[in-house]
Amino acid sequence: MMDLSAYRDIFIEELNDQLERMDQSLLALELSPSVELVQTLFRAAHTIKGSASTMDFRELSDLTHEVEYALEWVRSKKPEITAQLVDTLFRSLDAMRVLRDQYVQGESFTDFRTVVKEIQDMIHQPALAQQTKSPVLQSVESNLFDEVLEPGQQIFSIRIVLSSDCLMKAARYHILCKRVEDVCGSVLATSIEKQGLDEELGEAHYNEFVIVTASSLDQAQIESALSGDSDIRSVDVGPYILATEEVAVTSELIETEMTVSKEKSDTSVPHQEDKMKSTQPTVRVSVERLDHLMNLVGELLIDQTSLADLSRTGARKEPSPVIQSIGGVSDHMGRVIKELQDGVMKTRMLPIDQLLNRFPRLVRDLSQKLGKDIELVIKGGETELDRMIIEELSDPLIHLIRNSADHGIESAEVRAQQNKPAKGRIKLTSYHEENHVVIRFSDDGKGIDGEQIKASALKKGLITEEQAARLNAQEAVHLIFEPGFSTASSVSDVSGRGVGMDIVRSQIGRLNGIIDIDTEVGIGTTFTIRLPLTLAIIKGLLVNVSGRVLILPMYNVAEIVRIKPEEIQMIQGQQSILNHGRIVPFYRLCDKLQYPRTDRKSKTIPLVIVRSVDKIAAYAVDEIIGNQEVVIKSLGTYLGAMNHLSGATILGNGKVALILDASYLVSH
Repeated sequence: MMDLSAYRDIFIEELNDQLERMDQSLLALELSPSVELVQTLFRAAHTIKGSASTMDFRELSDLTHEVEYALEWVRSKKPEITAQLVDTLFRSLDAMRVLRDQYVQGESFTDFRTVVKEIQDMIHQPALAQQTKSPVLQSVESNLFDEVLEPGQQIFSIRIVLSSDCLMKAARYHILCKRVEDVCGSVLATSIEKQGLDEELGEAHYNEFVIVTASSLDQAQIESALSGDSDIRSVDVGPYILATEEVAVTSELIETEMTVSKEKSDTSVPHQEDKMKSTQPTVRVSVERLDHLMNLVGELLIDQTSLADLSRTGARKEPSPVIQSIGGVSDHMGRVIKELQDGVMKTRMLPIDQLLNRFPRLVRDLSQKLGKDIELVIKGGETELDRMIIEELSDPLIHLIRNSADHGIESAEVRAQQNKPAKGRIKLTSYHEENHVVIRFSDDGKGIDGEQIKASALKKGLITEEQAARLNAQEAVHLIFEPGFSTASSVSDVSGRGVGMDIVRSQIGRLNGIIDIDTEVGIGTTFTIRLPLTLAIIKGLLVNVSGRVLILPMYNVAEIVRIKPEEIQMIQGQQSILNHGRIVPFYRLCDKLQYPRTDRKSKTIPLVIVRSVDKIAAYAVDEIIGNQEVVIKSLGTYLGAMNHLSGATILGNGKVALILDASYLVSH
């Protein structure tokens, strides 16, 4: 038997894509029902069922089988798309996600029989196994369909239910097949034919059947031509989806060697250690982008050959004439390496849509739970960001959405009193700005009252009376990021525990990002998050501290200044400087890192003003060397907890330089 563990990563990636497609299609179906969306949902469910079955993931396959039946019922019976129907399908989708996570983690599977019963109750069909299904065709038969189709024709599935008092139902079935052939031109397949291959059919099997035909008529014309017979209780006509009993995990697997038999013996249970294997993170890269990288590697190989030839020439003759040629090759290699670096970085990039598309469902659920009408507007989903940052950004944005829905957006009654639209709006916008990605999160709610925030923080003991007196309204608003802060009068399952905004600040800080707040009472609040494009390669500021070269990430450097020693003031027990009218804490970086001080020869002190999230500090260094792009290398686990360092890099002279974690330095 073939080892399926090799295909787990591909299976999980394809499963995630299909679940995301179903989620987006369900949201769209609720807003604007259409046959196309139901077809999209059906195809996605059918793909998941086939993939799970191929991977011997029976729990997911069985659950998706019921979802597929429900979608087939929606497609054939065309019921009204109610909130109950959409909610039931969403709960089924959530159950499928739970099973996926348990499969990845190697945990025991949850019993979702209650979800299955809910699906069955919804479609009023307790014995789903008795429902007549459209004939499932093998790929060879599907190919024959394509051959018989004429221009302008479409394949239809006609479900016919005969009246209970109809006599000689088998004969009526054959008469109706002939009528379909006369009306439409052909009969491609029937459910009766498929059953009859394996068994002797009794009269009861002709109560309900499906006929597949190709016709240039539309659905209404076919239904009209077949209706009106007293022996027929109902006729339902809909587009037929060509499908096979097995769907491979991906098209790539179909083209390769994966031909796993669907039938397995009872003893063929996957080993637990196979399930415990964690999936490896993957990124889909376009062939065009890979071809570009391959061309660049080819350019480097040509330059390498040129350098080897010049080296041999220099060894045989006087080397001085060769130096100019080496300089030209070196310049060309530098340009190619820069382009190669940009290309490799782009392979790690994903559109932020992959993250933002998860949130419409979250806003929908929050709207129902809180009894508020809230819409989510997303712009700039095509903005690309490092995959690692996208994954880490999920929690902060979820907290912002939940807090906005719970605390920011008012109830419909309050909004009416303030002459606001009944529907609250949350807007997520992303775009590139220089070497950063900016994510702007805004709502049109009640805003944040700085005085109320200050009073709440004072009551909870987060600040003293003296500190409160010094805080202006803008500084008071930033207290919402303090651990344990909350203005909620009661704790709910949405928010109010005082941990959400603290998580936002710490997570953004870990990503070397910055978050700003702009709020106006009664108008709304905007959070602006600025993030580096990638965490793998950064532009760093090289500084000399006690004879050591250290690097500060440039996106944390707010300003570089020089001051005289007398400009350092003692303000409330803390050395500080005035920068553009703002009091900024002053530290010597050598003291912070416990390095020995060196004698200062200059009359001025070079300062690096570092900013992280909402905090700022000024650090004195011995020398500003300059800035350059550096590749971050992990320090590993041998050194233990080194919170003030985010990694290291190798300089052009071969020496190692440590990269400081600016957010940790400023926060501690």
